[in-house]
Amino acid sequence: MSYIGNQVKSVPFITDVYSGAGGTSFGPLTIVPASPASVMIFVGGVYQRPTLDYTLNVDYVNFVSAPSSGTNNIIVHHIGFGFMATQVPADGTVTATKIGLQSVNPNNFSSLANTSITGKSVAAAIVFGG
Repeated sequence: MSYIGNQVKSVPFITDVYSGAGGTSFGPLTIVPASPASVMIFVGGVYQRPTLDYTLNVDYVNFVSAPSSGTNNIIVHHIGFGFMATQVPADGTVTATKIGLQSVNPNNFSSLANTSITGKSVAAAIVFGG
């Protein structure tokens, strides 16, 4: 069969298999999923719905209720890349120990300054240069 453009390649899913034994947390997964929708999970052949039947805690699957006991009855198919393109830390969560000693150079940012826009006082944020 002919193709226009790139040839179709078949790539197998990365799969993790666990055995239910009364617990609700299973892992670590082979790769860290970007979101619950980046994996397809089956327990005893029954599809589990993301966020309704399970959540993810980094590389662990946490079920809302314990899956039935069985040998190799929990199958996790990874259907997406295991990373997010951009992760922005929450405000106030970056500490001094997370910043390398040589990472911040005074030449790369301006200092905090106050200014006034239409009578409102505004604090300008640090602006990093390139």
